[in-house]
Amino acid sequence: MKNTMMKKRIASLAAAAVMTASCAAGTLSGTFSFLTGGAPITAFAAESAVKFISTVGYGEGMYAMWSSVSGASGYNVYVDGTQIDSMLIRQYSGYMRADAVGLKAGSHTLKVVPVVGGKEDASKAAETKATAYAHDRSGFGFVNGDSSGAYNKDGTLKTGATVVYVTNDNKDKVSVSLPDKNGTATTVTGVQNIITNLKSNSKAGPVCIRVIGNITDPSVLTKGDLMVDTVTCGLTIEGIGNDTVFNGFGLVLKNSSNVEVRNIGFMNCNSSEGDDCGLQQGNNHIWVHNCDFFYGDAGSDADQAKGDGALDTKTSTYVTHSYNHFWDNGKCNLQGMKSESTENYITYHHNWYDHSDSRHPRIRTCSVHCYNNYFDGNAKYGVGVTMGSSCFVENNYFRNCKYPMLSSMQGSDVGAGGIFSGEAGGIIKSYGNVMSGQKDYVTYQKDNTEFDAYEASSKTEKVPASVKTKSGGTSYNNFDTSSVMYSYTADKAEDVPTIVTAKAGRVDGGDFKWKFDNAVDDESYAVNTALKSALTSYKSSITAIGSGFKEDNAAAPSVTTNSPVVVTTAAPTSNTTVQTTVQNTTQAPAATTQTPAAPVTGSNVIYCSPTGSGSGKTMNDPADVRSAIKSVPAGGVIYLLEGTYKFSEPIIIEEANSGKSGSPKTISAYPGAKVVFDFSGESVSNTNRGFVLDGSYWHFYGFEVTKAGDNGMLLSGDNNKIEMMVFNNNQDTGLQISRYNTNYAKVSEWPSYNTILNCTSKNNCDDATMENADGFAAKLTCGEGNVFDGCMAYNNSDDGWDLYAKTETGPTGVVTIKNSIAFRNGFTEDGRGYGNCDGNGFKMGGGGVGTRHVVENCLAFENLNCGFTDNNNPEFGVLKNTTAYNNGVGGGGKANYFVYRCSASADIQNTVTYYNTSKVSSTKAAGIKLANDKFKGAVKNCLYYNSKYYYSAGSFNADGSQPKVGDVVTPSDSDFITLSVPAMGTDFHTKWRNSDGTLNTGGFAETTGTYKSLGYHFTSLTPSTPVTTQQGQPVVTTASQPTQTTSSQQPAQTTSSVQQQTPVAGNYVHDFTANGTSSSFYTIAGNLSTAKGTATYNGKTLTQCLKMETATSISFTAPSAGKLTLVFAEAAATAKVDGNKVTATNGIITVDLAQGAHTITKADACNLFYMEYAASGATTTQSSPNTSITSSEAATTTTTSSLPVVDGLAGDANGNGTVDMSDAVLIMQSLANPSKFKVVRNDLADVFEPGSGVTSMDALSIQKLLLGLITELPEK
Repeated sequence: MKNTMMKKRIASLAAAAVMTASCAAGTLSGTFSFLTGGAPITAFAAESAVKFISTVGYGEGMYAMWSSVSGASGYNVYVDGTQIDSMLIRQYSGYMRADAVGLKAGSHTLKVVPVVGGKEDASKAAETKATAYAHDRSGFGFVNGDSSGAYNKDGTLKTGATVVYVTNDNKDKVSVSLPDKNGTATTVTGVQNIITNLKSNSKAGPVCIRVIGNITDPSVLTKGDLMVDTVTCGLTIEGIGNDTVFNGFGLVLKNSSNVEVRNIGFMNCNSSEGDDCGLQQGNNHIWVHNCDFFYGDAGSDADQAKGDGALDTKTSTYVTHSYNHFWDNGKCNLQGMKSESTENYITYHHNWYDHSDSRHPRIRTCSVHCYNNYFDGNAKYGVGVTMGSSCFVENNYFRNCKYPMLSSMQGSDVGAGGIFSGEAGGIIKSYGNVMSGQKDYVTYQKDNTEFDAYEASSKTEKVPASVKTKSGGTSYNNFDTSSVMYSYTADKAEDVPTIVTAKAGRVDGGDFKWKFDNAVDDESYAVNTALKSALTSYKSSITAIGSGFKEDNAAAPSVTTNSPVVVTTAAPTSNTTVQTTVQNTTQAPAATTQTPAAPVTGSNVIYCSPTGSGSGKTMNDPADVRSAIKSVPAGGVIYLLEGTYKFSEPIIIEEANSGKSGSPKTISAYPGAKVVFDFSGESVSNTNRGFVLDGSYWHFYGFEVTKAGDNGMLLSGDNNKIEMMVFNNNQDTGLQISRYNTNYAKVSEWPSYNTILNCTSKNNCDDATMENADGFAAKLTCGEGNVFDGCMAYNNSDDGWDLYAKTETGPTGVVTIKNSIAFRNGFTEDGRGYGNCDGNGFKMGGGGVGTRHVVENCLAFENLNCGFTDNNNPEFGVLKNTTAYNNGVGGGGKANYFVYRCSASADIQNTVTYYNTSKVSSTKAAGIKLANDKFKGAVKNCLYYNSKYYYSAGSFNADGSQPKVGDVVTPSDSDFITLSVPAMGTDFHTKWRNSDGTLNTGGFAETTGTYKSLGYHFTSLTPSTPVTTQQGQPVVTTASQPTQTTSSQQPAQTTSSVQQQTPVAGNYVHDFTANGTSSSFYTIAGNLSTAKGTATYNGKTLTQCLKMETATSISFTAPSAGKLTLVFAEAAATAKVDGNKVTATNGIITVDLAQGAHTITKADACNLFYMEYAASGATTTQSSPNTSITSSEAATTTTTSSLPVVDGLAGDANGNGTVDMSDAVLIMQSLANPSKFKVVRNDLADVFEPGSGVTSMDALSIQKLLLGLITELPEK
C-alpha cells in the first residue's frame, strides 16, 4: 500500500510538472522522464514557431539560422520588407539558414515566415536584425576603373543584373536566357557555357553567378578549370554562406575586365594549370577577395607537393587581392612574368598567409603595394622581388616569417646561401612593419649593398635613385608617391593580426576549421598529412537548397564565428622584434592588440550598447548600462558593445551590489570592441565622478573612462579587480582608492584588497588649479592590501601616484606598486599644467603620517619634479629595483630620488639614477637643474648622484643627508639597452604593452653590462598567456612576487607566472553521452555516434561517442599542469595528444600535461566516450567519482572535495533560497524553451551526476528529494 501511494505521489508531481512546462512553453521540446516505480512517463514536442539560433552581419550581407518549424514545408525570408531569392535558403542537419547578400552597410531586419499547408503562417514568423559592413574597395583594382563586377560600389546589385544560382546538382543543367554578343536572346545551359556566352559580349549586361555548397568538377571545363575568357560585362562569381567550395578544379581568368571573385574556398585542384585561381594574361580591374585557398593536388615538380600557385597573377594590371586566407600553401602568389613591364599595378592587402611557405607575393617587373597583410609562421620567406620590380611593403605584421623580405642575389638571400632566385634583384621600400621571430632582415641603412629593403622614414619618402640592386643595378620607381597611387587608410601594423584573422577568408572564416601547431608548422614546409587528409575527405553538410525542406528534430549545432587571433609573443628585444621605421632606431616593441578571451554566452551574460534599451539577452537587443549593472548576478558578465557611452551624472555601484569570492560581477568591453565612457555631460564638482565602485568583487576590463567632473573612478569597495582600463582627461585623479561612505572611520572599513592590473591613467587635470589630478591615488582613507601592478601614469597635472595621508584620518593601509611606470607628470599632452603642482612620479606618502608602503621594479622619468619621493612619510617601507632617469624637468632642483624623511628601517635596494639632459623630450618645461639624491634607511647596491655618480655595491645606513659612499663612477648611455623614448602624444597603452597587457618598454632605461643588476627590468619578464575563467573574463598572470602578508580576515594573496589570480572553475569532465560536443572547457569538432557499442566507466554506462576521424579535433587550455584521461570502447585505442601518439590500456589513456594549450586528434580510428582533465593535486573521477576541481581565489591552489563545492543551496535552480517543485519545473521549462526560461544557477541545478550539465534527470533528483526518496543533493 505504501509503495502504491508513493507511485501515485510521484506520478502526480510529474504530471503537474509536465502541465506547467507545457503551458509555459507552448509545446515541450525534448524529452522528459519521471520516475513511476521504474516506468518512465515521457513527453515529446518540437518547435512551434521560428526560433533564431544565430544572426550575424558580414561584408555587405547577413545570415540568420533558425530551428525547423513543425509542419512547415518551406520558408519565405524578407530583408527590410523585400523577399530574398529562395535559393538563398538552405537546410542543414538541425537548422535552417538564409544568407542575404547585396546589402548596403548598416542595420537590416530579416523576417522568416514559415509556409504551412501551402500558405504563409504569420503567427509563427519571427524577425531579427544584424549590421552589414562595407567591403574595403581599396587598391589598384579601383584605379582608372572598377572591379566590383555585377555590384555597385555601395554593395547592391547593379540594375538589370542577371543572377544565376549554381549548385552541385544543377551545375551542368542550370539554364539562363541571356543576349549573345549580337544581342539575340539565347538559352544557355551549364555553368561553363553560361560564362563562355559572355566572351566578348557587350550585350549581356552585369552577371552575378552565386555558387552554393561543395561543387565538384562540372562536365564542361577547360583543361580542368572553369574559364573566364574575355569577359567585360561586369561579372561576379561569389559563394553563398560559409561553405562554397570549388573542389577539384580551378578558376582561370584571361583577357577580362571588371571581374570580382569572392567568398569561395578552393581545394584539391587537379587541373592542368594547377592554380587554384589564376589571372593568366591580359586582365585588368580584377578583385579577388575573402576566399580560402587550400592544398591542390601534387604536381610533377618538387615545389608542387601542395599544388601549384594558390592565386597567381600574370601580365595583368589594376588588380586587388584582399582579405584572402592562405592555408599552408606552398606557393601563394606568383606576381608577374619575365616579359612584363612595371606598368602593371597590383595591390595585396589584409591577406592572411597562415603558415604558407613562400611567394607572398613573389614579384617580377611589376609595381606592387603590399599592406596590412598578416604573415603568420612562414617557413621560407615573405615578400620577394626580382627583375627590377618595385614593391612598397607597408604596415604588415610578420610573425615567425623566416625572411620577411628578399631581393634576389643580395642581402639575406646571399646570407642564406642563395635560396630565393638567380634573377636580377628588385627594390623593396619598407615602412611601418612589425616583425618578430624572423631569422634575418637587413635594411639599406644597415648595409647599403647587401640589403633586403630600404627602410623609409615616412610613407611619403621617395627612395633615392642612388639606392640600386646589387644584381641588375635597378632602382625603385617610386610609384607609391606618384599620381597613379590611390587613396587608402592603412591600419596600424600592431592591429593587423586581430583585423585580418577576424575578416579574411569566407564568411565566419569558412566551414572548414583547422588549428596549426606553431611549434611544428612555423618552420615546416612539408605537406601536413592530417590537413591533406581532411581536405580530400571534405563533404558538404547541406541537406536541401531552395526547396524540399523537411521537419528536422536533430539538435542544432553550436555556432562559431571567425574570432580574431590574439598574437602572444615573448617580450620583444632589440634583436627579435623590429618596428620598421627609421625613427625607431632602438627597435622598441611593437604595440600589440590586447584582446580579452573569446566571448562567453549564457543566461548570465548581458549585452549593452550606447543606445541600448532592450533585454540585453542578445547583441541585437542590447540593454542600457545602468540597468545591467543593477541586474547582473554574481558570476555574470556585462558585455559592452562598441561605441561611446555618454553620461551626465556618475554611475554609482552601491555597497550592496557585490559579487562573491570566485564569482565576481564582470563589466567588460566585448572582445575586439573599442568602448569609451564619456562623462563630459557632468559639471566639474567633487561629487561628479565617472564611476563610484562601492561594491565588492567586481571585475572591470578593457575600456576607457574620460572627462568626468572629478575622479574617473572612485574605488571604495573591496576585492575588486580593475584591469586593462584607461582613465583619460578627467577633472581629478584618474583612479582613486578612498572611502565613499564618510562614516567609515577605521582602516578595516576602508577599501581593501583591490588589484589595479595593467591600467593606464593619463592627461587627468583639474583645470581650476592643476594641482590635484594624479594618475592613480590610494590616499587619505585607503585600507590594506591594495596593489597596483603593470600600470602607467603619464602626463597628469599633479603626480603619477599619490599615497598622501593626513593626521585627521591617520595612517592608511600598506599599498604595493610594482612593475609600473610614472613619467611626464606635472603637465598634460595638450599643454596644461607646468604650474604650482607637485609633479612627482611616485609620491609615496605624506603629511607626516607614516605607512610602510612598497614600491618595486618601477621606472620614473621626465617628471616635472621628483621621480620618487617619500613626501614626508616617516614610515616609508621598501624601495627596490627602481630606475629614475631625467626627472626634475621643471627646473626646480628636484632630484631623481628624495627618500630621506623616512625611518632608518626603510629598505632601499638596487636603485639607479641617471641623467642625460641632451636627451630630454620636447616639452614646455624649463629643463633639468641637477640635484643630489637623498636617502634615509638601509641602502644596498645602488647607483646614485651627489655632484658625481657613486656606486655602492655593499650596504650602508643613510641618515637623510646626501651620502657619498662607494666608488665614484661615470655611467654612460651605453650602460642602458636604449635611452630613446617615443615622443609626447604616443599612445603608450598600446605602444608599451605585450599581448597580455604586461608592460614592455623595449629596454628603455633598462640597465645592462656593469649595472644590469640595478634598476627596473621588464625585458626579463615573460608575458603570460591570458587564461579564461568559466565565465570568460580575462585572467592575466603576473611576474613572480613574494607572498603578501595580510590580516587574519584575509587569505594570503600570491601571484606568479604560472598561477592565476582568479579561480578557474571549468567543466573539465566531458561525457559525450550526456553532453554531445557542447562544452565550456573543450572545443570539440567531429561526428557523434550511438552505433559504436558502449563503454562503462565509474559505474556509468556510456552510449554515445565521438568518432576519432581525420577531421576530429579537441582543443583546450589547461589552467595548470595536470592529467588528461580518455576513455574509449577499444581496449588498445590510440590517439594523438599534442601530436604524440598514445595507446590505451584497457580502453583508458592517461597523459600528464603542462599548463597551456593542448590538442587531441586521431591516430587510428577509434571511438571516444569520455574525457577528463584534472589539475595537479586534484583527484580524477576514476578514483573519486564525485570529485570537483576548483581553485581558491586567494592562494590559487587546486583542491578537491567529495562533492562539488558550490556557494548556495544545491537544487535551488531559480535562486530563491529554497528547493521546491518550482525548481524542477524551471529546469524542464528551460530545456523546453531556453530562450524564454533561464535557470538562474546552473551550478546549483546540476544535482544529478554533477558536471554532466543540466538535464531532466536533475529535475527528477529534486522531486526525489521532495518525496523523501533521497536525503540530500547532489544525488550520490
